Amino acid sequence: MVTVRKRDAGFTLTELMVVVVIISLLAALSTPLFSRDNNARKGRDWAKMVAQLLQRARFQSMGDRANIHVLLYRTHVDLYREDPPGTYTLLTSTPGPVAAGANTVAIWDARTDGTIPASQSTTLAAAPTPPTAPAPANDIIFTSLGSTANTTSWRVFMRNELLPAGHPDASFVVNIGGLTGFISSNDKVTLP
Repeated sequence: MVTVRKRDAGFTLTELMVVVVIISLLAALSTPLFSRDNNARKGRDWAKMVAQLLQRARFQSMGDRANIHVLLYRTHVDLYREDPPGTYTLLTSTPGPVAAGANTVAIWDARTDGTIPASQSTTLAAAPTPPTAPAPANDIIFTSLGSTANTTSWRVFMRNELLPAGHPDASFVVNIGGLTGFISSNDKVTLP
């Protein structure tokens, strides 16, 4: 007579502990990658948002037949409509990503001369105030034709301070064509 021994089904405690240790190691290694990717996404999203706000201001200036002023600050963007000359109405104030301590995804500078800023502009950190004549240095004005005032081309520089300067998603540029008002946001530049 042959006896067949029934084998116990399941896992041993040692096998289960090995699996738990492996899963713990994988989770510990992947957390910094998720954090870095999330910070990079915040920078890309804010650069797209600034480009969309500029595009919205351009279209609104053509639709309303009024000058639209875009004021750039370090952590937010304000849009104003110039009703009669000298009277301004706040249309929107859009905050940027939430800061992580002293660092955030910041708008560093807005320039018309095409040069790359060596450091962050101090005019962008000022307290928000309605535009006045003459326009502040960071005041981009879209006319009723969709062009910028005096057909001046602008470059808006943004720096993702949550990432190291050498990271591919650390800096962004939004270009605004002066005569056409065309806005592009796919350029990259290295900022300090």
